[in-house]
Amino acid sequence: MSSMISDPNYRFNRRPQFSVNHISQYLATSNATQRGRVIRSAKFPKKVEIAAYSQVRDALKKSLFKSDFGHSDLGVLADRMDAKARRESGWHKSEALRSAQAVRAFQETFKQKSFRKYVIAPAPKNLSVRISGVKLNVSMDAALTQDHKGTTFAGGLILKYAFGADRSSVSKELANAAGLLLWALEGGQMEPLPRLCMAVDLAEHNAVKASASHTRFRQDVTDSCAEIAALWDGIEPPDDYDGPDWC
Repeated sequence: MSSMISDPNYRFNRRPQFSVNHISQYLATSNATQRGRVIRSAKFPKKVEIAAYSQVRDALKKSLFKSDFGHSDLGVLADRMDAKARRESGWHKSEALRSAQAVRAFQETFKQKSFRKYVIAPAPKNLSVRISGVKLNVSMDAALTQDHKGTTFAGGLILKYAFGADRSSVSKELANAAGLLLWALEGGQMEPLPRLCMAVDLAEHNAVKASASHTRFRQDVTDSCAEIAALWDGIEPPDDYDGPDWC
């Protein structure tokens, strides 16, 4: 496993910062042990987790901007992943099968006509919001805009790769991600709308949009970030950690 983690650009996070996935997972559980695991995962990210779906993520993101969402090209990519799975074994075989599944799920999801009413463009980089001492990094897969009565409104979408057996918290994580996206886009050049901020669950071919009633949600995020900031320095790496020196 160490060969997957040896990366000169790989660093544990010295200051409190969470991705959308991490904070969404944190908000989706009230279990203290599980919350500690989420903080540890954010502070000491495993390269194997970062590598998941790496063979198809870029292709799927680029397909968002193509006519017909790159359907024919993705068919070739899925077949290529199937062929690779037949040649490989172990983790590489499993990852190729998962990647093929993700590609076909993307095709099924984005054949829906509802996605054609938006203007979809590459997402801005380095989108974040700082709350209670924690930097929340919001990585959109695409930016969305829509004109209404002469005004252009903004939004975006986040692709969720949730194909695991345990999907008990996925719906909450999707709602959390959409809500955080709306928050991060506020203050930009265009006004974001809740209905244009969405987390797309590829496994269920479903888009979850941000809620317009977000007072309680944002208070929960603020409280959680304060808790994370207080716990951060005391979180040590997992027993199997083999990344760079951290102390």
